[in-house]
Order: sequence, then C-alpha cells, then structure tokens
Amino acid sequence: MDPNMPDVFMPPAEPQATALPLASLKVLDLSRVLAGPYAGRLLSDLGADVLKIEPPEGDLTRKMGRPIGAASSYFVQQNIGKRNICIDLKAKGAADLVLALAAEADILIENFRPGVMSRLGLGWEELSKANRKLIMLSISGFGQDGPERKRGAYAPLLHAEAGLIARQNAGMGGELRDLTVSIGDTSAALHGVIAVLAALRHVEHGGAGQHIDISMLNAIHSMDDFANLALDGEWDASHQDRFYRFWDGPEGVQLVIAGPVAVLWRVFTEAGLIAPCDAASGCRDQPVDFQRRKIAEFLLSFDRFGALTDTLDGLNLPWGKVRRPGHDVFDGPSINHCGVLVPVSTEQGEEALTIQSPYKYSSLNSGVQRGACLSAKGKDAGAALGDWLGYDTAIVEDLFENGILHKG
Repeated sequence: MDPNMPDVFMPPAEPQATALPLASLKVLDLSRVLAGPYAGRLLSDLGADVLKIEPPEGDLTRKMGRPIGAASSYFVQQNIGKRNICIDLKAKGAADLVLALAAEADILIENFRPGVMSRLGLGWEELSKANRKLIMLSISGFGQDGPERKRGAYAPLLHAEAGLIARQNAGMGGELRDLTVSIGDTSAALHGVIAVLAALRHVEHGGAGQHIDISMLNAIHSMDDFANLALDGEWDASHQDRFYRFWDGPEGVQLVIAGPVAVLWRVFTEAGLIAPCDAASGCRDQPVDFQRRKIAEFLLSFDRFGALTDTLDGLNLPWGKVRRPGHDVFDGPSINHCGVLVPVSTEQGEEALTIQSPYKYSSLNSGVQRGACLSAKGKDAGAALGDWLGYDTAIVEDLFENGILHKG
C-alpha cells in the first residue's frame, strides 16, 4: 500500500450476504466527469452491471487527483466496479452499436449538454424506439428544454447561481470562493438515482420507459434546507451563527457545538460549570458577548480535548471535531466501523483507497468489494458485447477495424 495513504484497520472478514439488490439490471453509462458517473457508481454498488462508454480521448477526470496507472484517484472513486468499453460516438455506425446496447439495457445515463445526444442519433426518440422499457437519465445544468438549456454547467457555476457561494461569503467574509464539495453534481446524481428507481417500479408494473430530466440547479435548491429563509426574506449573515458556533478547545483542537450561545449558556450555568450573570459581573450591557467570552474561557479550561468532550457528552450537548483536510478526516472511530474506506487496485496492480457507498442492508450485499480492480479503458469490449449482444470475436474485431471501438 502507498505509504502516503492513511493507515486503515481492516477488521477480520465476516460472512457476507451475497445477493445484490440490483443484480439483474443492465446500465449503459455514457456520462463523464462527476454527476452521471457518480449515479452509475451507485447503481454499480447496488449490483447493476454498469457498462461505461468512454470516448477515445478518455474521461477528463482520469487526470484529476493522484495518478494511479492510466487513471487517477478521482476517476477510481466515480468509476470503480464498472465495465469499460471505448467507443467513438462520432464514428459511422457508432450510434447503431449504442442503440443495440440500449435495446438490452434497463437504464441509460448521460450528462452531455442538451441536444448532443440527438445530434449523435441517440436522442430519446431513437432510444425509446429501440427499447420501450428503457429508462434514460439525463443530467444537465438547467434542464433539457428550458431557456438556459444551452449553457455549459459545472458545479461552481451552479453553486453561484443557487446563491450558495454568496451565502457562504456573507458568513465568512473575504473573497468569494467556491464550495469545497461539488454539491451541484452529487445532488443531481442522488436525485437521478432516486428518479430511476421510481421509474423502474413503474416499468415493472407494466408502464412505459421514461426519459428523466434532472436539472442540477433544481437539485441544489431541492436539497437546500435554508431555501425557506430566502423565500421568506429572513436570511442574514448571522443566521447560522445563532445555531452553530465554532470554538477553540484544548490541545489546539477546534470544535462545533450544536445550539445557539443562549442555550449553551443555560446548560453550563444550570450545571454549575459557569457562574451566572449578575449585577457584579458587569455583563448586563452586552450579555451575548459576555456569554461567548465566558463559554470560550470554559472550553479552554480543560487539560485534554477528551476531558472536554466527556463533559459535553455528559450534558447531552452534540459536538463535532473540526478535522483537517487529508488523513485527519479518515481518523475517526466510525470510519473503520462503517467501512468508509475500501482498498482497490488497477489492472496494472497499482493500489488505492476509495470511498465506499453508505448502503447497509440486513440481508443483502452492496458496495465495491475489497480488492476490486478498476477496468482499463476499452478493456471489456469483447466480454461486454458478448454478454449483452452475443457478438463473437470476429464481429468485435470488425468494430475495432472500422474505428467504432477503440483500445485503451
């Protein structure tokens, strides 16, 4: 294992359930970067046979993150568990091959700019004719048919449009900065998977296939629990501080404690840990500032961070340690218990740790398995086309010779 990776305790293997909830499904993943690939990764972790169609030049995320062979840590996280076939979608005959695959698929995922699939001969009209039960998931920035459908869309653009960046800046000050997690992509992916599973239920009961239109902007607003404040005109920069405040603790550790200052003050004073405000203390003119100062002094009065958190636990005050980006994030006791990290490898034997999906079933299996191998670009053309379409070696070689299929 790479010495720069976090040390991960691997508990002894226990008997595992082997049945996967989506094991019978076939998913055709034409997407790239994050929103679509993440949706495909989740379906793969739930057992679906996900066939990623990658362009000859490769998904650009192969070069994002720590290099691992011909891929990257970023690419591994979004695409581990998928089979890979490399198709030049602009080549003559490529659309026919994809339509043949779509005819055998249950789900197709794409996140091209609206209109691209139709120009390739792979729009919903063509796909639904090939397979009336197909569920097509299209993820875009502003929707498939809206007035801004032609705009390019990456997460920072949508974070700005949704007000997240300005709201963050209002609380923190300084220069405008993007969020450090791509909420625009991941929220759209999660909503996309939910919509797909609901559509599958519809199809299983005799309904027709569906084209699902997921707008990243819509997905962000849907998941924004502060949206009501904006709608009510009540948002201001101090709002979040009234509920959560970050504090300095012992041993140089910072933490957040759930609850506004007034609640913390009441809990600490009623427990006899901080002297209440009285006329002699001079706290009546600026009570909130006084309370903050006294709470800050109390939190720093402990010799050890563990002693402080034991006290908070005893008072039933939820708290969180401010962990630093990097290995510290994966050092908590729940990381190993929940199996958040899983060791995987590439076809060339390079080892990596990636993030496990969070699904835990009482008697079903899910997630990428330990030691899973990332499929190299184009590696599965022969096997996948044999499994899905019954193509033999001669047909596959002919597709390579005609420039439809490419090798990695």
